Amino acid sequence: MGLTKSFGDHRVLDGVDLAIRDGEITYIIGTSGTGKSVLVKHAVGLLRPDSGRVLIEGTDVSDLPERAWAPIRRRYVLVFQHSTLFDSMTLRENVALPLRKHRGLSRAEARERAMDYLRLVRMEDRADRMPAEVGPSERKRVAISRALTLDPHCAILDEPTTGLDVIASATVDDLIRRLSRELGRTVVVVSHDLRSIFGVADRIVFLYKGRVWLDGPPDVFRVSDDPVVRQFIQGDPNGPIV
Repeated sequence: MGLTKSFGDHRVLDGVDLAIRDGEITYIIGTSGTGKSVLVKHAVGLLRPDSGRVLIEGTDVSDLPERAWAPIRRRYVLVFQHSTLFDSMTLRENVALPLRKHRGLSRAEARERAMDYLRLVRMEDRADRMPAEVGPSERKRVAISRALTLDPHCAILDEPTTGLDVIASATVDDLIRRLSRELGRTVVVVSHDLRSIFGVADRIVFLYKGRVWLDGPPDVFRVSDDPVVRQFIQGDPNGPIV
């Protein structure tokens, strides 16, 4: 609520008010440098606001000490743009690691349970490959699988389709839909991929000049006559967005 964040003299967030609704797929969009990733990092305590408040399930967490964030980060899990898998571990071992660390399973139990999570993202047939042996889309799906081992209430995905071809992006889009529809997760996606945004989102939040410029379902954006929104959607180099 009223979130502000600056880096040096540059104010990135300038009074952002945003409430995420349970069960929805919410896309946070905007041009590069508008604060999309900065905003979601506040939700998991990786950044602290200069002013304003971050509320999680009604509790103000703006000033929580670092040690208090661990249970929140298991419930609200952030999957970074780059998959951050361990290169020296197989895909199965990557997914098994949090099962051992956070859920206390033995090595054998964790490896067996990891296969269940890999099946959720349709990667079970590549379980024993190394990250370097699969493509970017597969690595991102495994990173999401690993995050799901924490049984999160909300999955926050930062640019999940960036750098992927159309077919790989569609595969990730399908996974996002299943996270919401089949697994009942709340999903927040940071993106500028318009094909993905309009194909998947229940709700779109457009950031511009450090604030929420427009917030609503995809149809609101399709019919908007706001010149900023129109320029972004049409990808027009001419307009108010410089």
